[in-house]
Amino acid sequence: MGYVRVEVLIAPPDGGEPKRVMMLADTGSFHTALPVKLAEEIGIKPLAHTRMLVADGRTVEVGVSLAYLKILDREGVFQVVILDVPEPLLGVSTLEGLGLKVDPVTGKVEHSRPSKVETPKSGSGTSKITT
Repeated sequence: MGYVRVEVLIAPPDGGEPKRVMMLADTGSFHTALPVKLAEEIGIKPLAHTRMLVADGRTVEVGVSLAYLKILDREGVFQVVILDVPEPLLGVSTLEGLGLKVDPVTGKVEHSRPSKVETPKSGSGTSKITT
């Protein structure tokens, strides 16, 4: 399997103008990471700062914020880190939160679970799971 990139609609959590961005699905990264310039373009500002250990063993200071993300038909507000990365990274916290996974055979992002359970109509006695 090669690199898997997915189109993501991203915006500030307060409803600012969304932007379509290609992100690298990084199943080895817990956090979703945005380059500083992209975060600035979208209007996502750090709410806090912390130090984080990155893949090459360095400890770096990162901004921590929230972002609205929509992938396929799933959407939500998730924690993101803002740091010097060569391209936006889609971490497993966002993938899992949206009920998505990377299929290693097809190299595509797909649903890992239903998105919601509809409540039964009065008298039907069954619930319907939708994706």
